[in-house]
Amino acid sequence: MHDDRPVPGSGLPPIDAALLLLAAAIYGGIFPVNRLAAETQWPPVGFAFAQSLAAGVILALAAVAAGGRFAVTVGQMGTYLIMGGLVVGLPIGILVSAAPHVDASVLTLVLCLSPIFTLAIGALAGLDRFDWRTFAGMMLGVAGVAVLALPGVGVVGSDGIVWFLVALIAPVMFAAANNCAKWLRPEGASSVMMAAGTLLGGAVVAGVVMLALGGAALPSEWTGRTAMPLVLATAINAVFFVLFFVLVARIGPTRFSVFNYLAVAAGILWSLAVFDERPAASFWVALFLMLAAMYLVLSRKLD
Repeated sequence: MHDDRPVPGSGLPPIDAALLLLAAAIYGGIFPVNRLAAETQWPPVGFAFAQSLAAGVILALAAVAAGGRFAVTVGQMGTYLIMGGLVVGLPIGILVSAAPHVDASVLTLVLCLSPIFTLAIGALAGLDRFDWRTFAGMMLGVAGVAVLALPGVGVVGSDGIVWFLVALIAPVMFAAANNCAKWLRPEGASSVMMAAGTLLGGAVVAGVVMLALGGAALPSEWTGRTAMPLVLATAINAVFFVLFFVLVARIGPTRFSVFNYLAVAAGILWSLAVFDERPAASFWVALFLMLAAMYLVLSRKLD
């Protein structure tokens, strides 16, 4: 078996709660890194392609160096492409396409609907039990994100409503990825191998999206300043996706999806540290709501 699972009837072990916070803290760094990438003229989908490819290659080499074998059977290639497409390639293309038509605050709120969709998909598929305590925690998380997003909420442009509905596909894909990380994982596959395959699959799908949109793969000028965001994003993805597969196996897709709220808060905190921004008082209200959401969802007893 690839990862230990929590004991039925128990709450979340402290080590899993700590790993979830660590995953959110690490992935939250991607938000200021994306800003650095934008400032150095990285093409959005090209940046997603480059960081996925680099992180995937590094993890594949690490899996082989650790004595494992990077599987490339047809079935596993399908798994990697599905997972990579759901977490990187397709949603990135959708969000990049919707960005000119929808306020950034609205897109932030849309992305944080992923936990609700994760719970719904898991319950409908019989993978997870619908639980009102979990649902209440999810709604608290949405409320926390709404506090951050409300000052600028609004759909821009005459075609904004259509693009808003299109953008809703992205959190559904993220939610499907959370569940597929449990459904599609081959027996005995290590978290490092799954992370490597997913990132490489994401690079393939992002590459196809990039070609379809006619986007560039690299910035027009290559310097140390343009390389820094790629190095940081590669490191973040390599560590985060290993934690992602470890945590989904241990605590399940629904509990893991609380990560979405925590990552938003962590991203803002990273931005404070990197760019010396100062949050409004509403940020601390939102952070409190997100932590309350985490408590409700993670303190639920397992079946």
